Amino acid sequence: MTRTSYRRAVPGSLALVAALTLAGCGGTTGGDESASDGNPVSGGSIVYATDREPTCLDPHNFGDMPQTYVARQYLDSLVSERPDGSVVPWLAESWEVSPDGLTYTFKIKQGVKFHDGTPLDAEAVKANFEHILDPATESATDAGYLRPYYESSRAIDPSTFELKLKTPYSALLPVLSQAFFGIQSPEAMARGLEENCQSPVGTGPFIVKTWNRGQSVELDRNPDYNSAPADAKHQGPAYLDHISWKFIEDGSVRAAAVQGRDADIIFNPPPQQVAALKADPNLATQEFTHTGLPNGIALNTSRAPFDDTKVRQAFIHGSNAEAAVTSAYLGVYEWEHGPVSSTTPHYKDLRSFYAYDKDKAGKLLDEAGWTQRDADGYRTKDGKRLTAELVYSADTGDTPPADVTLFQNIQSAEKEIGFDVVLKPLPQDQYFAAFSDKNAYDGLTGAYWNSPTPAVLSIVFSSDSLKAAPGNNMSWVENPKIDELVRAAAATTDTAEQERLYGQTQDIIAEEAYQLGLYPVLTRLVAKKKLKDVWIEPSEGEPVLHDAWLAP
Repeated sequence: MTRTSYRRAVPGSLALVAALTLAGCGGTTGGDESASDGNPVSGGSIVYATDREPTCLDPHNFGDMPQTYVARQYLDSLVSERPDGSVVPWLAESWEVSPDGLTYTFKIKQGVKFHDGTPLDAEAVKANFEHILDPATESATDAGYLRPYYESSRAIDPSTFELKLKTPYSALLPVLSQAFFGIQSPEAMARGLEENCQSPVGTGPFIVKTWNRGQSVELDRNPDYNSAPADAKHQGPAYLDHISWKFIEDGSVRAAAVQGRDADIIFNPPPQQVAALKADPNLATQEFTHTGLPNGIALNTSRAPFDDTKVRQAFIHGSNAEAAVTSAYLGVYEWEHGPVSSTTPHYKDLRSFYAYDKDKAGKLLDEAGWTQRDADGYRTKDGKRLTAELVYSADTGDTPPADVTLFQNIQSAEKEIGFDVVLKPLPQDQYFAAFSDKNAYDGLTGAYWNSPTPAVLSIVFSSDSLKAAPGNNMSWVENPKIDELVRAAAATTDTAEQERLYGQTQDIIAEEAYQLGLYPVLTRLVAKKKLKDVWIEPSEGEPVLHDAWLAP
């Protein structure tokens, strides 16, 4: 998701570098030493260093972003999304959509085998959809995308897979391009969730060799790979022999690793080190701003005090969010105020609804009846203080120090209007569990949802989502007008009509103050310049290492 937690690189102590021993040294080559810098060569091993360890290597299970980043290396999807939003063939060579938009018929690529030798066919694809939608798989992410629309699926013959929908879903193909919907071996999935989490089996360019918990996932080259997407830089097996996918939570340690000899490529260095890394002549930086719901704060509309629209609006206008983001993140991130990021198709700029206005916030609270003040300066009504909890994960991998600073900045701004915001860190398991229980917290939680299309508005703000996977609608919104608009948008392929419908949806979300955007979800990769042809796919911002190679 795309889960509801913060995933930013964290500041840390460079002194930890001396204490950290990274097994192996990246950058060894084993290919044609005489090859020119511009011609790919085969061989070599690299170290990829990232911040968070997945809970499970099967992205069907749970549905958290660290799963998809690594899963993209060993799982293929039915289709691949291009930067312009169009999709191209991958494991599906072609597809047809019925005139009513309810039936998708995919022709499955033949001659492809999973890493365990099981052949890819339509029955295997059907088994994946059954696995994804099985409640036992516990995939809130995949369920959020599919459950409101999915009717049935079947294998017509070994090369033909049919998917039937209950209602039209124009976002289906970009959605299926994500690693969350990577196709796995049915034989491997039948082993059970626990074993499949440890070592999922796909058709992709790399094979899961071993998962060393707390340290790394070791990936070996698939020598028989013959199923690259149409938009890959090359067809056939990967150039690299091996990837060591290491978990280094401390962002400063990751930055030092890529500047030294302990990593070839890193994910999301700390904001305060970005300028220095970009200035390093031996390094290259790529950045990708995700589409979907930006990092922000969801307001629980099902309980007081945020069951009152005026109180929600007052909180938004009193947050001084733009200044809070700039201060906490040193100007590295632009403020993303609304319900979708500025890179999302059909984004609408509604900045005025979220602008800092202390006087307006005060007036709204007066109108809502919070007119008295207690001895500490907080507003009261009927003897009760205006209070809201802001819950977040106590795990620094989920909530780095800069995010805590950001929350403290907002807490300080809200105090000026008499709003008592109580910061409440929770153990990670309790934090994640809170999203399926609207009574688990009284006010606020950090939230984001990466998604390739503006249909994310249905996942995060519709009552259909509440029925499909309750924790996805993080503000617990039940608004018939939003339901009507997002259903109509899903049913049309007319881009002008989609823009109108999704624009109206954003208007309502802004007017009703269901959510406060803070800063974009970003994939920033920093790599040694000798590592060539790494690219970021656009559906989820996942790094693609199939085409990567090491220059001699």
